[in-house]
Amino acid sequence: MCNHKNSTTAKSKAGASDERSPAGVVEEGGVALSTDQDATQPARWTASEGHTIVETDNSDGVKVASETPPASVDAERRSNDHKTTPAASGKKKQQSCLAEASAWATRTLENTFERHGRRVAGHPRTTAVLCLVGSALLALGSLNFTTELRPYRLWIPQDSEFIKVMNWQAENFPSEYRRHMVVWEAENVLTARSVKEMWRLHTRVRELSAGPNGTTWESLCARVPSLPMEEENPQDIDYDEFDYGTLVFRRRRDVLQDPEEDLSLMLPRDQYCNSLSTLPKVCLETSLLEVWGLNEELIMSLTDEQVLEDVNSARLSEVFGYKVNFTNYLGGITYNETGEVVGAKAATHIWVSLVDTLAVSLGDSVVDQGSGDLVDTAGFAWENAWVTTVLNDTSRPPDIRVYAHAASSFGTVSDDNIWGDVKWLVVGFSLMSIFVNITLGKRNLVQQRPMLAFLGMVSVGQAVAVSYGVCSLFGVPYCPVNSILPILLMGLGVDDMFVIMAAWEAAGRHKTSSGCLVDRAGRTMRHAGVAITVTSLTDVTAFAVGASTDLPALRSFCLYAAVGILAVYVMQATFFLAWLVRDEKRMEENKNGFLWCVTHRDWKPWRCSDRDLMADAFKHGFCRFILSAPVRVFVLIGSGCLLASSAWATMNLHQEFNPMWFIPRSSYLYEAFEASNKYFPEAGERGYVYFANISLPDDLPKLNRFADALTANDAVSSVDAWFTALNDYISQKPELENTTLTYSMLQDTLSVFLQSSSGAAYRGDFIIDGDLDCHYPAPPITSFRIGITHRPAKSPAEQSAALKTVKSLVASIPVQGYKAAWAQAYSIWETNEVIGYELWRNIILAGLVVGIVTLVLLASFVGAMLVLGCVGATLVGISGAMWLWGLTVDTVSCIALVLAIGLSVDYAAHVAHAFLAARDVKDTTERARAALETVGPAVLQGGLSTLLSFVLLAGSSSHVFMTFKVFTAASVLGLYYGLVLLPVVLSLTGPDAYDDFQTSDPTLRTDPGTVGVSQHPQAYMNSAFSPDHDITTKEASLP
Repeated sequence: MCNHKNSTTAKSKAGASDERSPAGVVEEGGVALSTDQDATQPARWTASEGHTIVETDNSDGVKVASETPPASVDAERRSNDHKTTPAASGKKKQQSCLAEASAWATRTLENTFERHGRRVAGHPRTTAVLCLVGSALLALGSLNFTTELRPYRLWIPQDSEFIKVMNWQAENFPSEYRRHMVVWEAENVLTARSVKEMWRLHTRVRELSAGPNGTTWESLCARVPSLPMEEENPQDIDYDEFDYGTLVFRRRRDVLQDPEEDLSLMLPRDQYCNSLSTLPKVCLETSLLEVWGLNEELIMSLTDEQVLEDVNSARLSEVFGYKVNFTNYLGGITYNETGEVVGAKAATHIWVSLVDTLAVSLGDSVVDQGSGDLVDTAGFAWENAWVTTVLNDTSRPPDIRVYAHAASSFGTVSDDNIWGDVKWLVVGFSLMSIFVNITLGKRNLVQQRPMLAFLGMVSVGQAVAVSYGVCSLFGVPYCPVNSILPILLMGLGVDDMFVIMAAWEAAGRHKTSSGCLVDRAGRTMRHAGVAITVTSLTDVTAFAVGASTDLPALRSFCLYAAVGILAVYVMQATFFLAWLVRDEKRMEENKNGFLWCVTHRDWKPWRCSDRDLMADAFKHGFCRFILSAPVRVFVLIGSGCLLASSAWATMNLHQEFNPMWFIPRSSYLYEAFEASNKYFPEAGERGYVYFANISLPDDLPKLNRFADALTANDAVSSVDAWFTALNDYISQKPELENTTLTYSMLQDTLSVFLQSSSGAAYRGDFIIDGDLDCHYPAPPITSFRIGITHRPAKSPAEQSAALKTVKSLVASIPVQGYKAAWAQAYSIWETNEVIGYELWRNIILAGLVVGIVTLVLLASFVGAMLVLGCVGATLVGISGAMWLWGLTVDTVSCIALVLAIGLSVDYAAHVAHAFLAARDVKDTTERARAALETVGPAVLQGGLSTLLSFVLLAGSSSHVFMTFKVFTAASVLGLYYGLVLLPVVLSLTGPDAYDDFQTSDPTLRTDPGTVGVSQHPQAYMNSAFSPDHDITTKEASLP
């Protein structure tokens, strides 16, 4: 693919100088222009007087150039070398083991990448097609694509106590019930108008039909018996005791019966048990409407005064016959001086449905992504229709608001949220394409590179597809936090593109490769391949370390990211390089950058389009300014203040995690959670203590003492234990007074107790080996539970203390058998306990990996420590920015902080390496200036690309996207510490440049006669990034 036409043209333009110069020498004004090293020599040459350029054939048969110094210069160098080495040995200083190992690794990579670049350039079309086919095949793994939205499968270590108890619970206490809640909000919900709206919603839900089979509330509701009440003649009632005599009939049960009375204690057992078989069963729907027995006539005739009177006097549910404290249904309650309720700002309204287990067993089911439960298809469709019905406010007064939370809402909303921010990816893709087009090409019709920029972005898309396909193939689930992955890979992919393009432009300035695209691609990848390998290896290793975490969501993201970054690395080194070669050939043929079919004849570039504005800004402005004495003092003082303030903010950063944050703030579910937390904060977290294989009734005294200990503890606000209620029930049975409770007596009493108004609420707390029949003793108890309610715990420290207290009390119960405490909130509390550990663990491991790679790359301990110092300062600054933005330490920010290590190290490492490789000057200030001029523009472009890709996240409502805006801080702070503070520190106390050395490996030795300055085998970075202004100026004169 060598361009002989261009080579011939260049030679004809330089014919005059060729006639006056020796073969292969390019001279102007008596000064020979030097070229970079050939494929077998690492040294990079600068123009020097009296030097000549000699063309030779390397092993691949490609013309390469080397420089031979004149005899006088060579003699002088040998004299200087003799003066600087020990007189006895006359040998050069041996290279350190670290530097020699680094040299060997670098040289191996350089040779490998040069051969790779030549192969790609020799077959660009084949390479591009193979990349497309390969990525498409790997993407087929997405056929096994699965999502994981269940909080306890994302944020909890799967070997935690919470998961173990939850699995035991699922086996021993399987739940077939689905709970759907509405929160009513108004200035005062205890008004006739609000109650009538509740009735209207009750009616609409009752009439709701969903799914192909027309599933209704009556067909899927959970049904419970309406307990019998003693009937009396209303004419025997003294109406004078009521303020509103017309309401007497709806309050019949409150008046005619003391709530403390239980018919099972008043009637003969056979009579009571016989009445149970005829009890009507009603749908389980709890709300203030129970006060009026779901009687439409009474409800629609209510006045505001009557509502308040009835709510204050009601003690029993007119629907179920159970004792009810209706203030538990209310939030934001206002009391008068006598303690009566006079108003409330919120009320709950709950529907409980039943899963059709027969349909599930027949396979007619779907997975609720929120809970992981199998739900019958008809019931799931009804739940979605229920949400739509509840949120339909077309006829609802605007001052009465309704918030809905169905059992399936969390999974449905979370699943929608995974793809809800696709618009940000589209906008980011567009902006990055524009940015890459502007920076990759030049500002004229031919040398602009819009198609190359687009194809570079396509390579990122291929990497995303490969990441999804490979991870899905191996069964790694996709988590909500992974939605940030495309933007992350976009930023990293663009960085690699800049590195390759910088090396491509540098290689184009050399005679040995400017006329042959194969040679140029080999030289490009010789330099850029190692650079992108180092940065990609750092990131991949950091994420591979992160994948060893116990948090499933973090593990999933790290695996997807590691595969994606590796795929980006491969695609940029193959697919993008192949199209770069094709695009360069287009430019040689003067074809339009947008329309490759249009050729511009007699085209000449605009003079201003050839200028590198950013390089000029660094050379003539930024470097001089930042390294001036007053500015250096200001930078040191300002950086100290910035670091101190960031450290102070970091100390105020607290740890908190809540899966609810992953719900979009614009969703109806988020609003429902907000309303619940606002009006019912005092409810506390509810949970259970489970027991199995307990010896009853022998262990009842121990269980009672345990319940008393829980009640007396500050972590628990209430205990709802069946055996406490049973004790009260037994105390009302004269035949059991002053008797020792035996097993047979316990079973016989439980049979009636669990079907009475006193104990029916505890029926779900037992798993028995058989069916419960009121006429006979209860079957053996295999397991049971007691309910507990925690006091509100706002901080992670309070939550951790409450969790440890309850677990300690449970462990101290002197009973045999299974015992464990469990609450839904424990998933969050246990996660908060491990996040801090996981954060430090991942940061330390990632820091060690990055430190080792940096040390090997730089081969300078001082330089590596300075780079790690910049990384540490960047992390402290990011943590401070998190506190300023109101973020907390959670799983997502843990991912962001670990990733920030890999991003921020690149900025400082490039500058430090350029400083160490600047050996032709001794003054540290001049070396810092040279380092900035060398790599500053490329580093800034890479930082700006990352900043541009993440700055879009500020407009997202997703917690994942909002948290990842910390990369904005990572980019800004990384650039500041890498391009501002580090050069200032290096100019003052920077380490010495790489020494001249004599390697013990003969394959790495360099002939002293071909080396003009001391060198280091990793000096490829300079030639990869630095614009050689001398060669650029005379490029047209090169033969």
